[in-house]
Order: sequence, then C-alpha cells, then structure tokens
Amino acid sequence: MRKILKLMSILLIFTSSANAADIKMGIEGGIGYADMRAEETAQTLANLSGSTVTYTYDEGTWMGRIFADYAFSPELSAEVGYFMTGSLDATYTISGSSATESYDAMGLDFAGVIKTDSSLYFKAGLHTSELNGAASLTIGGTKYSVSETISGTGYLAGAGIEIDSTRYGLTYYSDLGGDGDSDLVFMYAGITF
Repeated sequence: MRKILKLMSILLIFTSSANAADIKMGIEGGIGYADMRAEETAQTLANLSGSTVTYTYDEGTWMGRIFADYAFSPELSAEVGYFMTGSLDATYTISGSSATESYDAMGLDFAGVIKTDSSLYFKAGLHTSELNGAASLTIGGTKYSVSETISGTGYLAGAGIEIDSTRYGLTYYSDLGGDGDSDLVFMYAGITF
C-alpha cells in the first residue's frame, strides 16, 4: 500500500506542474519472463542429498503496469510507472520430500522515451523494486516455511510501437530488488488515455 501511495504522490507532482495536454496516463498488461534457475537449485539439492531430484517451474507470470507520460516534445517524453507481477513458482521432489519456492515483484520506474515518426518508441531508465520470496520444505508430513523481501534499484530498457492509443512493447528490468541474478522481461499490450 505504501508503494501505491508513493506512486500517486509522484504522479500528482508530475502532473500538477505540467500542461494537461502534454500528459497521458496508461495501463499495460502482459507476461513477465524470468529465469528462476530451477535447474541449478535441483542440482544443488541432488549433490547435497546424493539422490535424484525432480522439479517443475514457471517460466513466466502475469505482469501489470500503470504509468503517466509527460511529453516535452513530440519526440521526447518521460514516463513514471508502478509495476507488479504474479508469482513464479518451482517445486522440487526428492525421496518423498518436497520443497517449493515462489517469487513476486513490484516497483516504481522512471524512463526517458524517444519516439520516432514511424510510431516506434525506445526507452531507458531506472527502477526501484521489491522482490518477495517464500520457500517451504515438507519432510515426513511436517512443513517448514521461510520468507524474505529484498529491495534495491536497477535499470530498464525497452522498445515498442504506439498506434493512436494502443501500445505493444517489450521492456527489460535488470536487478529486481537489487539482486544481480533477478532480471525480468515484460512483454505487453497497453492503452493510453
């Protein structure tokens, strides 16, 4: 909830000092792809236990973003947005025992956007985000759980096409939660109003 309040404060400051004709709001939705490194985790568990480990994992989950865009000129604008993801899950099974891990993310982003005459746009910027992780281990019917949240900054880069009020694009977010191994690719469709 605090993140949403921060976003609303940023959007209000962003929009209050600008001409309303130069600002547009938007919403994007799609799929966020990330590598959970499940194969590496399974191999580590196999090495530690000396047993075969089977596993299943998600490669992608839903992702959404709301944003405000302020146009300095027809070719140059700035965007500020809030994004969140669904949960990426993995399950590992070894000799009747199981372990699960789950991750989701949310954050604020800021980017400069360059638009071309052919409706293409390119953007680059920074984000501050939280990565929430939860894990559980079940041995002999007893479940043990642990969770952790990390936060930090990273960069983003993306490109897309915007025709009238419809957008299609791809954005790469590096270092979610400040973790150098947690990158995400967001493939989306969106609308502006």
